[in-house]
Amino acid sequence: MHPSTTWTPRLTVSVVSHGQGRLLAPLLHQLRDASRQVRMQVIVTQNLPEPVIPVEESEDFRLTWIVNTGPIGFAENHNAAFTYCRAPFFCVMNPDVRLEPQSLLPLLDCAAQWPGVAGPRVLAPDGRVEDSARRVPSVIRLLRRTLKKRCEADYAVSQKIQQVDWLAGMCMVFHADIYRSVGGFDERFHLYCEDVDICLKIHLSGAYVSWVPNAVIIHDAQRASRRNWQYLRWHVGSLLRLFASGTYWRFRFFASGHDKRAMHV
Repeated sequence: MHPSTTWTPRLTVSVVSHGQGRLLAPLLHQLRDASRQVRMQVIVTQNLPEPVIPVEESEDFRLTWIVNTGPIGFAENHNAAFTYCRAPFFCVMNPDVRLEPQSLLPLLDCAAQWPGVAGPRVLAPDGRVEDSARRVPSVIRLLRRTLKKRCEADYAVSQKIQQVDWLAGMCMVFHADIYRSVGGFDERFHLYCEDVDICLKIHLSGAYVSWVPNAVIIHDAQRASRRNWQYLRWHVGSLLRLFASGTYWRFRFFASGHDKRAMHV
């Protein structure tokens, strides 16, 4: 059910669970803790059958559950969740994310000041900084990443907010009006490159793609495409779709290197 029209959150969070209740339960409790600082609506989509996780609601924390009749993709799930969004900001988040109560506040502040999408500094469980802010992919860049055992970061970590080409989709905070204006995620992609595509569209719209290093989350990444041929096939197919898209080439020729990067301090 949609929340009451008399209750208005500041942030709507969309989380999709693929039978990941063990990961989802601690995240929901962490989001509930975070709601003491920002009123929050959480939309949980169960993409595979699993028990509903009991989490107590409050005046500042409401839960909506969507149960799919069959599994659908990343883009379609989050776009469906967005139809429930009544907040000025919309966050997509993986169930394997861990955060502190204050983690989301810098992202909301950034998305309010520079409308578009904002993403945090992402740490692996061992404390390493993940490459969640990247430059636009190309065949040459992908070959370099494949051949190197340890990939170099595309952007140096600093305390300054930076404009980046794209942000990884494990945690993205959108200004809801911008998400709506670019049409949400492109549902023709399947599991991969939706995050690249929407970031490039946001750049082309004149809005901002901001990396906020003082917002920190932990992500226990599941690199399925390295272990499963089906995921690898989806990954390659999504890359080919991206490289064939007009959005990709318009960004490469007209928006890449835009001087908005110098505007954030």
